Amino acid sequence: MYKKIMVGYDGTPFSDCALKEAIALAKKSGAKLLLVTAPEIDVDPHSLAPGATSFIKKDARAVLDQAAARAKKAGLTCETKIVISTSTREALVEIAQKKKINLIVLGTHGRTGLKRLLMGSTTAGVIGHAPCTVLVVPCP
Repeated sequence: MYKKIMVGYDGTPFSDCALKEAIALAKKSGAKLLLVTAPEIDVDPHSLAPGATSFIKKDARAVLDQAAARAKKAGLTCETKIVISTSTREALVEIAQKKKINLIVLGTHGRTGLKRLLMGSTTAGVIGHAPCTVLVVPCP
């Protein structure tokens, strides 16, 4: 069974669906949850504006704290982590490796075809590089 479950969480309805599923799985297996948000920034935030990093982290902290409260309310042990990166996919995969995660749970918006190709997909990238099982939760 799973001992450590990581959820890629950014406050969107898609990540809410993933969190709901991860909470259910963690309760059944007794796993610990790690909620991770990894805002992707293509440039050094300091070059955009002084204090940009702290603003981004503050916003991410608020989102993660709300999600962690949901997990704790369900009776689970929960840790949170914020990583500002140039690649959300790389950040999630790296954290999963370092923390020896057994399962990564991600939400998906269900884009297909050309839209998916043009926009890219963090979920698809994580699936291709993850060191463990990845559960993709569709969100209606």
